[in-house]
Amino acid sequence: MHRSLALALAASVLFLALSVLMLPYAGIQDDEVLFTTPLYLHIGKEFLVRILHRDVFLMVTSYIGALKTMLLAPVFSRLGTNPWTLRLPVALLGALTVFVFYFLAAGIAGRWAALLGAFLLATDPIFLLTNTFDWGPVALEHVLLVTGTWSLFRWARAAGAEANAKVDGKHLTLGFLCLGLALWNKAIFLWALSGLTVGALTVFPTEVRRLTTRRHLRIGAAAFLLGALPLIVYNVRHRNATLRDNAHLDLRGAVPKLVQLELALNGSSLFGYMVSEEWMPQPKPAASPAGRASAWLREHLGARRWTGFAYVLGLLIAAVPLWWRSRAARFSLVFVAVAWLAMAVTRDAGGSAHHVILLWPFPLLFAAIALARLAEFRAGKWPAAAVGVALVAMNLAVLNQYLVQFARNGPAETFTDAIDPLSDRVTVFAGRPIYVIDWGMVNVLEFLHQGRVDLSMASEPLMTDAPPEPQQKALRAMIANPAAVFLGRVAGQEMFPLVNERLDRAAQSYGFRKEVIQSIADSNGRPRFEIFRFLPEGR
Repeated sequence: MHRSLALALAASVLFLALSVLMLPYAGIQDDEVLFTTPLYLHIGKEFLVRILHRDVFLMVTSYIGALKTMLLAPVFSRLGTNPWTLRLPVALLGALTVFVFYFLAAGIAGRWAALLGAFLLATDPIFLLTNTFDWGPVALEHVLLVTGTWSLFRWARAAGAEANAKVDGKHLTLGFLCLGLALWNKAIFLWALSGLTVGALTVFPTEVRRLTTRRHLRIGAAAFLLGALPLIVYNVRHRNATLRDNAHLDLRGAVPKLVQLELALNGSSLFGYMVSEEWMPQPKPAASPAGRASAWLREHLGARRWTGFAYVLGLLIAAVPLWWRSRAARFSLVFVAVAWLAMAVTRDAGGSAHHVILLWPFPLLFAAIALARLAEFRAGKWPAAAVGVALVAMNLAVLNQYLVQFARNGPAETFTDAIDPLSDRVTVFAGRPIYVIDWGMVNVLEFLHQGRVDLSMASEPLMTDAPPEPQQKALRAMIANPAAVFLGRVAGQEMFPLVNERLDRAAQSYGFRKEVIQSIADSNGRPRFEIFRFLPEGR
């Protein structure tokens, strides 16, 4: 037990150390702080419930619950709002996922598979980055999925050892409570629930039938419903809004989503999205010791942009006799197949890294089990160990590539570190109306200033060439306000297409001209944001 604890801690500490190395480089992304909008921005009354004369947050959006809001609100109130208070708790959740995953893998496949699986997970580039910069959000989904699965496994194993299957129900309760909380946290956890359910019914049918008693059903259902209660209350009050607004099927995106799965398995799906590519203009010398070390490794090892895990996984899947007798391996494959199919047929979801990563850690668990089975053969012990070490080494090499691109080329546009000087500059305009015309600023600035700046989203009249008359009047009032300041992205980098052009055109039609107060650049000197105002023509 002590050795298992030490190994689990070692993998968790490794994950945390790697996460902390990455943490300061990226600017805060708008979706990363979406969960804080109930704290610092106006939130619709449909997402609140009144309890004992106090507003209690149920949801952040129709499919994202306020669990993370409730957990981190005390952190922000005591320690302030900054990248460290935002991201370090998330990294700790990721480390906890690695820790619990070790014991899950050890229980179902033995210590060798658990050791390999935990270190594969701790160094997996996409898992690590999405559990550091939690814009998905995915960190709570992972820790609740792994903890819930481990708890249900422990309960089922204990119940299997009893002739009458009457055992302490604390693990049953904890398991279903975690699954219910995960569903409240983000409704697309239905993908994982479908994988767990089909996997259990197809791989463990005898155990499911034997353990499905009235008592167990009552305990499990009560725990699950308790965890998901805020989501249920919201949907009862608003006519099934979560499914009505979000559950739409579309088969046309399946092929691109399969490509995203391959990119995530190989660790390369966040190049160009989270970090700027090496061919971007104005690279800078790495400044920090970690950045300089990663640059040195990059020069001597060359660029390592993919781990090759997708191809190793394909070979292991093809080696059916190696893993077929392992029900845990079959369960992992069923989970991945069913959960991925669920996201593949969901419209506007499943096509980016923060969705694909919700399949983790089961692809890694399958690979660890298959390699552990190979190691049981005398001739396969050293090849299995070599493959395991090589996979971890490739993970680290790809993570080093992310780190060196962060240090030299900076974060990409949606994670731009120009948000920090923009936040500092906004304080100069305290007390004046500030209109934001593009995506990616409001939530972050309100988070950093804890709701103390007067920001208004002004993009709605700019989304079409011919907005309705009331929106045109509102836009004209904003432009004509002599105290008003506008925030936008520089031309060519707009997240909402044509917003700059439409605003300039509208201002000219009203007799005003644009005056740029300041251009805000990122740490590489590339202009990202503009602060500007409008003056009457002739001034």
